[in-house]
Amino acid sequence: MKLIVTQVARLLAAVSTVYALLLLACLALVPLGTGGARLDSAHASNSLFLTEPKYVFLARPQLDTATDKLILLGASNVLVGLRQEQLQPRLPQLEVNSLAVSGSNITEVEQVVDLVLEVQSAAARRHTIYAIGLWYGLFADDSARWNTPDRNAGDTDIDIERYRYGFYRRTPNGSVPLLPARYLRAGTVLIHPYLVLDRAARDLTKSLRDSISGKAAPMTDEQRNRVVVSKAEQDKFLAFWRDYMGSTDELKQSQFRTLRRVVDKIIASGGQVLLVDLPIPAWHSQRSALWRSYASQLEPTLAALQTRPGVAVLRMSDDNRDDDFADEVHPRPRVAPLWAARLAKTLNSEGDVRQANLLGDSASGPHAE
Repeated sequence: MKLIVTQVARLLAAVSTVYALLLLACLALVPLGTGGARLDSAHASNSLFLTEPKYVFLARPQLDTATDKLILLGASNVLVGLRQEQLQPRLPQLEVNSLAVSGSNITEVEQVVDLVLEVQSAAARRHTIYAIGLWYGLFADDSARWNTPDRNAGDTDIDIERYRYGFYRRTPNGSVPLLPARYLRAGTVLIHPYLVLDRAARDLTKSLRDSISGKAAPMTDEQRNRVVVSKAEQDKFLAFWRDYMGSTDELKQSQFRTLRRVVDKIIASGGQVLLVDLPIPAWHSQRSALWRSYASQLEPTLAALQTRPGVAVLRMSDDNRDDDFADEVHPRPRVAPLWAARLAKTLNSEGDVRQANLLGDSASGPHAE
């Protein structure tokens, strides 16, 4: 028995030594980093983390500072329409970070808020404003959005990242952390060789995968500015979103209750919230029963939330000109600076009153119509 224990110990020591050398080599050749001084999940594919959910999950310790900061949350229309690099120059007094994740619903937005709160100190939480981009697609019911054949039923994209490297374990009551949040930086360093290998494998096989998938090359900004959405494409988009939302014309109230819970959680932590009602093309809202359900439930929700100290509302749904959109929900690149300017104006970046004062009394009217 003693011999077996000795051999196992030697094997473990040898494996640990090899892994330590591999880790040092990977750190030397590919330094760990998020790709910038500010977090921006829109550029996740250019980072070592590759995907937006993994970027958000692993890069978040960078938000544990007492610097006044803005965190953008939402889905792909936030990534496309509220670009970090366009907002930052307009908000010099704030550190602008984007943690939006494509395909999010409000449940996943809440998970991102929870991840941020996990790594932030009490002081950092008091210096954080969350801007949450809202539209009806964000209120997809969990049973429709996350019960798909490619995942454990109910697992969001964030959940998949929780379990990927063993930082969390699955329980009947949800995910439970195995690695305390204060050690997340160290855990990210330890899995660095896996991140490097994943990045290298993706880069080396990109051409092959693109060829097999048959996907068209992504459109350039110039092409997106010129694209015209035909009536047939409109019909296709409407059918897609009805199926995506669970083949229904009505949004469930439970998702709006989740939004209220998210806001309560942020305010209780000492943070502030700006709720941004994002536009979609006029043709889309006019033809969509889901948008009508969204509008009828959102208005009383916002009316109740904006009475709370620390909560403000920005209604942008009037910026719904068809020609401003490249598809059914994403604004053209030429329109994104206008969205950024409108958000920045609401946060009072160019005035003498700090954004904390602006958001401190929502009842006095921090609305930009």
